[in-house]
Amino acid sequence: MSHIIPYWRRYQRLIFTAFAFLFLESFGDLLQPMIVSRIIDQGVMEGALPVVLRLGGLMLLVTLFGAGCAVTRCIISSRVSQQFGADLRLDLYQRINCFSFGALGKRETAALITRMTNDTSQLVSFTHGMMRVFVRSPMLLFGAITMTFVLNPRLGIILLVVVPLIALLMYISMKVGFPLFSKMQEALDRNNGVLREYLSGVRVVKAYNTFDQEVERFDVSNTELAATAIKATRVVGVFFPIISFAANMALVATLWLARGWVADGQMYVGQVVAFLNYMMQITMSLRMIFNVYQMFIRAKASAHRVGDIINEEDLQGLGGHSSSLYGGAVSFENVTFVYPGGGNEPVLKDVSFELPSGETLGIIGSTGAGKTSLVQLIPAFYLPDLGEVKVGGISTSYADVNALRASIAYVAQQNTLFYGTIADNIRMGKPDATMEEIEVAAKAAQAHEFISASPEGYETIIGQKGVNLSGGQKQRIGIARALVRDAQILILDDCVSAVDVETEGAIMRSINMVSPTVVLITQRISSVINLRHILVLEAGRVAGYGNHASLIETCDVYKEIYNSQLI
Repeated sequence: MSHIIPYWRRYQRLIFTAFAFLFLESFGDLLQPMIVSRIIDQGVMEGALPVVLRLGGLMLLVTLFGAGCAVTRCIISSRVSQQFGADLRLDLYQRINCFSFGALGKRETAALITRMTNDTSQLVSFTHGMMRVFVRSPMLLFGAITMTFVLNPRLGIILLVVVPLIALLMYISMKVGFPLFSKMQEALDRNNGVLREYLSGVRVVKAYNTFDQEVERFDVSNTELAATAIKATRVVGVFFPIISFAANMALVATLWLARGWVADGQMYVGQVVAFLNYMMQITMSLRMIFNVYQMFIRAKASAHRVGDIINEEDLQGLGGHSSSLYGGAVSFENVTFVYPGGGNEPVLKDVSFELPSGETLGIIGSTGAGKTSLVQLIPAFYLPDLGEVKVGGISTSYADVNALRASIAYVAQQNTLFYGTIADNIRMGKPDATMEEIEVAAKAAQAHEFISASPEGYETIIGQKGVNLSGGQKQRIGIARALVRDAQILILDDCVSAVDVETEGAIMRSINMVSPTVVLITQRISSVINLRHILVLEAGRVAGYGNHASLIETCDVYKEIYNSQLI
């Protein structure tokens, strides 16, 4: 849990203040049985009412003092633990935002969400408990044993026999039961993963009527989670009655022995009553320590999982050249690329080409040729394994990724819209964009007409992932979001496949007027036939590069695509 300690250090003064009030609270709890003993032996047994009133008043003051300390400590611990949780969640969110696509690809989305929510909550509970019961329990345990020896050494010797026995039973319970709590977190990850996949693909499930299969998948993961939780809690449930039985039998044995000692005048009734109170405090402390260890095991497992995020080294966006150096020129120099975790087979092999600033590059090729993989190297979503990708003459391997991406607008093949208004979705490309700029971008993307026809216009609410829009409408809003950015490089990854040829032509004419450099992936030969720069990919290699006339003569792959679509 070493990576969690720096967060606690931010609040160390408040934490030590809470510990101080906790110590005073515990001290008050330990004084009360001793005062009760004096009330019984010196007041009740002697019939001295003034003694009873005086010691009773003292006990009331001690109780009020302890209650005040408890309330103050609770306020401090709640504030510290919740602020700690807020800091940790924010840092994890920012850390994940810096992950490379390779690092994100190694982890399930559901597992990341679980770390941000459930695991963080476990650490928040542990932090709150640390200032509530974690320190109080040992204080009460050792304090009660000490006070019992002060009260009567014979009773203290009984505790030296009883307490180790109860502690041994608790240790066995911890050893057997708590490894299962780590498995519970893993089972929770898998359960969340199945649930997320269903919610993400609910339309596909309904379209193919595979609800029964999804229910079966969820039932398997849900049953596994429940079985693991039941197994863990069953161990705890079995040992708790045994521990309670041992503690109660110790009380019975003590009362049996104390009966004779009181009769012989070797012990007072008040001492026996005080001992019973201390014994209850000791038993309660041992149970709290048991719960503490349970929370510690869960928190330790959660801290390890959170540390997996904090300690991730595959990050992007840190350091590099400033954004003022980036231009619109793009070049690939003998680039070979393998997806992280994708085996040893490259998806791009020895790719080289140069695109001058202000020009448009059309990329065409069969499915699986590596087109999307190629354009994802330009904004440094991934880095090449061999060779160099340069933007504005600067290698992406040494670029400040945040600055690099600030100069690029990217429209993905699968366009993602977020819940909110149409204007807000377009404004994501430029957070400070005015309504005039948004409308200009929408007009260029041929989206203004259908947006204006909506009852709320640009304030129309888009459902999650744009469920209330057609495919072509979603694509045009995505293009408008890129155009409002006014970037030096615009990348269009087959993002006009859902619009008709006439609308596509209008979009491309608008784009060529406002964007200096365009990289266009398309399946339509008509979209690239008039371009000066056409890149043909086949199985991850460059099959041809040039204009239409030269490629028809020299590139068999391009000629085959042309013949299949236009002849």
